[in-house]
Amino acid sequence: MRKQHLVAVVPMLLLVLLTSCTKKEVAPLAEPNGPAVRTELVTLPAAGQNKVAYYAFDATPQGQGYMSLTNFTDKANIIVVFEGTLWELADTVNYNSGWMINSIYKNKKKVLEDIQTLRSQGKIVLMNVDDAASWSTATPFTTYNGTGYNYTQFASFINTCVNTVGLDGISLDVEHGATDNTNYRNLIKELGKYFGPLSSSPTTKIYTGAFYSGGAPGPSFRDTALAKYLNFVMDMGYFNDNTSRFNYWAATLGNAKVMDGMSYDYNSQSSAVSHAQWHPSPDKAGVMVFAGNVNKAYTDAVLDAVTTTTTPGNPNDVTDLGGTTTAQYNNSPSGEEIGKLTDNSTSTKYLTTNGSGWVQFHATTAAVVKSYTITSANDVPNRDPKNWTLQGSNNGTSWTTLDTQTNQTFATRFLKKTYTITNTTSYAYYRLNVSAVVSGTIMQMSEWELLKI
Repeated sequence: MRKQHLVAVVPMLLLVLLTSCTKKEVAPLAEPNGPAVRTELVTLPAAGQNKVAYYAFDATPQGQGYMSLTNFTDKANIIVVFEGTLWELADTVNYNSGWMINSIYKNKKKVLEDIQTLRSQGKIVLMNVDDAASWSTATPFTTYNGTGYNYTQFASFINTCVNTVGLDGISLDVEHGATDNTNYRNLIKELGKYFGPLSSSPTTKIYTGAFYSGGAPGPSFRDTALAKYLNFVMDMGYFNDNTSRFNYWAATLGNAKVMDGMSYDYNSQSSAVSHAQWHPSPDKAGVMVFAGNVNKAYTDAVLDAVTTTTTPGNPNDVTDLGGTTTAQYNNSPSGEEIGKLTDNSTSTKYLTTNGSGWVQFHATTAAVVKSYTITSANDVPNRDPKNWTLQGSNNGTSWTTLDTQTNQTFATRFLKKTYTITNTTSYAYYRLNVSAVVSGTIMQMSEWELLKI
């Protein structure tokens, strides 16, 4: 998750004592001081509506000042406390990473108070837990006084810390030198006894994690035997294509188990919003913003977009009622083929390495089209269509021109423009014949609709 080291360590003021553990169990930690812990049960959001924001203590704000856990976003329903360790929140005397300080937080007491404030507002609050190379050994954790914990003791210790602090679960950060072996899997599964869908509290103690294809042993979580213990997985390969990284996990885990993470530093707001608005069938788990306290406007816009899209499928859109979309040229990059033009998702696009060419829809049932829309794609305005005709046919050979447009421009990315036509004839084939793009030899469009109204 890309951390930056802090240079100052502020003395910790909250005193909470950690008692010794037995050979098989971890003794309870003392409850921290602060607001009363939420007592009512709060379950995961509805399918597709998980809006996760990470709060990173060392994040450098962009275009704003430093913000706290309680005000860095208004749109998240799941907050992940990132950096530092879970055990230093539970025992501020014997553990201190030095990470959980910034201009807002000078001591752990304030962190603990704000966690409970969030929970009192109905937010789900998780603590980030980094894996480590030691997780692949028989002793994944060693306490402050040198006591080595096996995987059962360590998992129990983590659960005790969560209960002591007053949290709703944990979120793994997997990228720290561990290897996928029996020791590692034993710990992941043991944590699943306390957190997640297979735990003793499957609706109220959350277990998730952030992974990416290049960070071992992250790819191992594509295995359903491991991922079944998690509520969902979050991809943190921010620098990769959104659709490709989502499909990397969804191919084995299914859409409902997967969400992409977004970062202010790597993902433009327009592309992140577009992906957040995308609701495949079945729906994805939601969307995550890493270091959401870098820029509140960005974070709020991305998370808010999860609920601002319309449900895919428009009874007035002929392309949603059955049929086949084809193109004159089939030289599209992987993931940008012609089918993306009518998939109801602005997070995808059709691209051809030709500056002109036609796209065509053959409807299962002929229909009278009264208007059509074209939506610009995510980048490079020069690739937008500029001049075109819309044509209709009932045999795919003889064509009638229904509309002609010249010198068209799209002022912004993901802009949908509607063109009304005078047509009273029912056609089975509709063809958009683009004769020129703005400039260059590449053409792209995000969406094309054929409307009966």
